[in-house]
Amino acid sequence: MKVLVIGYPDEDGIDAVTGAKTPGIQQLQAAFDKANPDITMEIISIPWGEGATGYAPKTEAMIKANEACLYEMPAAPAYGKRGLLVNLDTMIAKDPAFTNVWGEQALDAARSWGPDNAKSLFYLPNNTGIRVINWDAKLFKDWGVEPLSAKPTLQEIESKAARMTGKNPVTGEQNYGYWYQGKYAVWQFMAIAHAMGADWGSIKADGKLEINWNTPGYLQAMEWFVRMSTYAPKGALATEGMPQGFVTDKNTVAIIPEGEQSYFLPQLIAQPDLRERFRTSYNLKGPDGRGGLNSASPLAMAASCPNKDQAWTVLKWLAGSPEAQAYYFDSIGRLPVVEGSEKIVTPVAGLPDGAIVLDQARTADATYPWAAEQPRFALQAQLEAAIAGKVTPSQALEQAQKETDEWLARQ
Repeated sequence: MKVLVIGYPDEDGIDAVTGAKTPGIQQLQAAFDKANPDITMEIISIPWGEGATGYAPKTEAMIKANEACLYEMPAAPAYGKRGLLVNLDTMIAKDPAFTNVWGEQALDAARSWGPDNAKSLFYLPNNTGIRVINWDAKLFKDWGVEPLSAKPTLQEIESKAARMTGKNPVTGEQNYGYWYQGKYAVWQFMAIAHAMGADWGSIKADGKLEINWNTPGYLQAMEWFVRMSTYAPKGALATEGMPQGFVTDKNTVAIIPEGEQSYFLPQLIAQPDLRERFRTSYNLKGPDGRGGLNSASPLAMAASCPNKDQAWTVLKWLAGSPEAQAYYFDSIGRLPVVEGSEKIVTPVAGLPDGAIVLDQARTADATYPWAAEQPRFALQAQLEAAIAGKVTPSQALEQAQKETDEWLARQ
């Protein structure tokens, strides 16, 4: 039973930030062998890579050659659409012992269009990243501003960001109320728009996408984002991560959306004195209770797998067992999607906002089927142009829609 996984360390090591041991992929193999002595599983571990030597060409070649049964597969919905993956609903239906340890929201977010079912379940999430809102409690206190809510609204964020932009009344330093990652602003924009009730579109009955950027809802969201960008440090538009000084005593930004787990969790775990200063709130939530980019890692089963029943046992263990979930966190800092994860990643659960961090993993937005396609890049480019003042938000959406429609017409 061969399983392809991506991006795990080949050997044991030491985390440079926390000093904790980072287990190599052989530790996951050993844990599985101990728990499942009657199944012979072989893990094929490859790096992410890039271009012709990246994971995507390797995955494509392997699935065409029927080289593995299970795949850690970022593009699982696309492979499922081609009929190359098993709709796991068929496995669940004949498994009386199946327990949904991920929760309905997480599995609903994983569904996508398939040839036989418009809401197929082509994967189980074996681990995830998160996007949360970080905030600096010291700056809030310096400015006399009430702490950020656990589930902040757009109105709360705008009001508080405006009040904390300027010369800090205690230190005299220049402070900024808001932050955005310029080169990945599209994900922040989607969270904002979703919180406003905007809808990107849908997958039609024939599997084709309908995408609507040029709508009043998205216009309102882009106008809000452009306005909020004035509360951020100059240069934010060119960045790909957090502001300078983040998670140190040099931080000058009060509200910092789109915090990924690797940006702050290792530091807070390693340095307890930072935990009360750098706090965490949920990402913006829409009317459906979801919000924030879904960055779950999909674990899928190839339709060509000759022993699907055995593969199903392996898949459930890799995606849902406490041993596997602990491995993903200890090795590369990825978080569990399963419910009850506070018992698995206790260093996270013990943080002041650990419960929010772990619950955000299960309440992200549904997967965007266009996330690696031209509609994303068209919207990102026009969002950057609007923030830079080169076009109006209305013009930006018109152009993004034009480029998206051209791409859709070619599909």
